[in-house]
Amino acid sequence: MRYRGTQIKAAIIVLMIAAILCLHYLTLPEKAYHHAVYRTLFYLPLILASFWFGLTGALSVCGAVLMTFSPYVLTHWEGFSVGDFDTILEGLLFIASTTILGLLVEREKKADKARLEAERLACIGRAVSEVAHDMKTPLMAIGGFTSQVAKAMEADNPNRKKLGIVIQETTRMESMVKEMLEFGRPLELHLSDRSLNEIALDCMEVSKPVAKEAGVDLESHLAPSLPLVTLDVSRMKQVILNLMMNAIQASPAGEKIMVGTTHEKQGVLLSVSDCGCGIVEKDREAVFQPFFSTKKGGTGLGLPIVKKIVEAHGGDVSFHPNPRKGVTFTVQLPHVKP
Repeated sequence: MRYRGTQIKAAIIVLMIAAILCLHYLTLPEKAYHHAVYRTLFYLPLILASFWFGLTGALSVCGAVLMTFSPYVLTHWEGFSVGDFDTILEGLLFIASTTILGLLVEREKKADKARLEAERLACIGRAVSEVAHDMKTPLMAIGGFTSQVAKAMEADNPNRKKLGIVIQETTRMESMVKEMLEFGRPLELHLSDRSLNEIALDCMEVSKPVAKEAGVDLESHLAPSLPLVTLDVSRMKQVILNLMMNAIQASPAGEKIMVGTTHEKQGVLLSVSDCGCGIVEKDREAVFQPFFSTKKGGTGLGLPIVKKIVEAHGGDVSFHPNPRKGVTFTVQLPHVKP
């Protein structure tokens, strides 16, 4: 249905251009005022194409009009007369209008998309917070009472192992509830000017025992003399540790995880590269969506929380596949202006 609607819109634009061209070609050249009005009519399909198809549609209409109307201009060329000069100026104005209108529409579409996404995430966050808040108290009660019962049992009691599984799963559920509350809670940043290299090294020290247990190595390539970044230290550690833990879990034993920093014109970049199986094409659009996870037992809130924290710092987080294998997640943060 949507495809048919697109076809109908495209057909309307094509018919409008064709009709205006027919007016030009079928009207005597001497009727200059008529042709002046007809040239103005080309803006109608341009505006419709911009609103319906964005910059691509505007450029397509502009190209189609220039190609189909140029033969008429060349056929009635008068040796660069005042009328010819006026036609050229109108053509340049038409091209400029196409670019400006297309870019404005694209910007407005992006702003609307970002607003709708923010509203959607806010609704999800409120719902998640309410659910997580209701789950928190009973989970604490289950974990606490189960631990008490397990301690009161004899060491050789066969039911003690079953209670241990209950405690383990309850702890995992409590961790999930914590992530859900973290995602739904508004961020409060305590900012200070710090070195991203120092924070990355601290996170690597914390991650080393986990990496050693998984049989992977952590390596760093940190840019010297990195500019300071205005950030919340604890929140940024949460971001980096999350990316590192994901990389450790994704990489098989014997591989290396690379943590690097660079300084570019747009800001300071931190990257975490793993050697896992990568992210399949169909999942790439959903990586930062809440509750999307390819890990068994994952909440799907780790990367959305990372995105939320980074964007709260005025930065951006993205990823790309590595040439050999695995993916690299990159966090871009604005550096402190001198």
